[in-house]
Amino acid sequence: MKKLPVKRADGSIVLIELDSIYYLEACGDDTLLRTRRKKRYLSVEPIGELVRKLPQPPFVHCHREFIVNLDRVSALIPRTSRDYDFKLDPPVNKRIPISRNRLTKVRKIVGL
Repeated sequence: MKKLPVKRADGSIVLIELDSIYYLEACGDDTLLRTRRKKRYLSVEPIGELVRKLPQPPFVHCHREFIVNLDRVSALIPRTSRDYDFKLDPPVNKRIPISRNRLTKVRKIVGL
């Protein structure tokens, strides 16, 4: 399926196209999804549940609070000599951290 079912607080389920998702962010027990139209969806499912529904790659659980769509990444930006962030494509332009314990996995996936 090329869509992700997202459960909302009112009980409705929204189907979001995978290609439109830039990243997912943990917000307590809920998860915020950000799409290309700068639209935000709040899911009542925890990020751990949603990561199981996503194809890996292009989706990578790069930090305990973030899942990023590698198809929407324009660069890896160094934060320090050992830390990196993903830089997302416009119009989002957000920097998503890559945790140190997941950096090896990320490097392998992106071919570094």
